[in-house]
Amino acid sequence: MTLPIVTERFVLRRYTYDDIPDVLGFVSQPSVARVTSERIPATEEGVRKYIDLQNSYQPFEKDKVFELAVERKKDGKVIGLIGLICRDHGQGEMGWALAVEHRGQGHATEAARALMDYGFNSLGLRRIHADTGTDNLASLRMMERLGMRREGLLRGAVYEEGKWVDRYVYGMLADEWRDAGVSG
Repeated sequence: MTLPIVTERFVLRRYTYDDIPDVLGFVSQPSVARVTSERIPATEEGVRKYIDLQNSYQPFEKDKVFELAVERKKDGKVIGLIGLICRDHGQGEMGWALAVEHRGQGHATEAARALMDYGFNSLGLRRIHADTGTDNLASLRMMERLGMRREGLLRGAVYEEGKWVDRYVYGMLADEWRDAGVSG
């Protein structure tokens, strides 16, 4: 399987400059900016530089935060991003951010399921994990829907908005993915 990754409703693909208005729209939302602002400044120039950086990487290049646009098939609108960092020893770390108005509709779950399948079956990853703030109930539920298990609590792991916050780590092994029968 190669890029793009296609699901029922979405195309997970590399960015183009045509995506700048859509990306700027969602990275400007406070809840998205909280997790993206260090790498995607919410300005047109910041988004352009982010796109240039993403397109300078080889797909899933080791130790790079390689992110894909989540494009809605029906109209070509980019509604979020999803990424996978490939590490040594078959390890992968996932992350995602979706525009507020597109949450709660299964969009992130659909995109994450497709990227996990790609990671396990095309990239040969042995384990994929993700982490989120302990108060991010939507992401916690999504990781559980994906079949990921809570593996631990990182206490005081991230400095956000003037305070240290805890994060939960969820993970899944390739054998668990295949045994669950969710691979495509």
